[in-house]
Amino acid sequence: HIWSDDLDVPAMLEGGDMLVLGNGCVLIGMGERTRPVAVEQIAQRLFATGAATSVIAVVMPKMRSAMHLDTVMTMVDSDAFTIYPGLRNVLVGYRLEPREPSGVRVEREPDLYAAIARALGLPSLRLIETGGDHYEAEREQWDDGNNVLAIAPGVVVAYERNVDTNTRLAESGVEVITITGSEL
Repeated sequence: HIWSDDLDVPAMLEGGDMLVLGNGCVLIGMGERTRPVAVEQIAQRLFATGAATSVIAVVMPKMRSAMHLDTVMTMVDSDAFTIYPGLRNVLVGYRLEPREPSGVRVEREPDLYAAIARALGLPSLRLIETGGDHYEAEREQWDDGNNVLAIAPGVVVAYERNVDTNTRLAESGVEVITITGSEL
């Protein structure tokens, strides 16, 4: 284990921390509930089965507003992600790739968003910040403004209560289908 925080901690991983990006890449958040050792284990399995060729791990602050990756950033189009502006500049990325004959190689990425763009074969990403001003962004973060469900490239299902985020998505060319509720 090259980078694990504590080898005595159980290997936990939660679904809200995994985003399948495509092009052989999976994005996995590490915050309050997903541990580095779990990321290494899932990466090894993905590589061994050919399900992925690279994994990008995203280290998030251990705080309630960053419980899962999908509450901080979510892919909404082939080149676009929502992003919580309060954490945009503090997320740290690590690229995991297969190491022969077994295991993984882990390398810190100097620019998380450039690494994601490279993995997707893009020159850059469109980052759509959630919320309006600072206070609206915090409120919509608490109300899961980032936690949208992409049902097709450029088409998402989102909570109707996140008006500012939904407006920003629509202005960026993303079709937003709104719903009431709390368990998207």
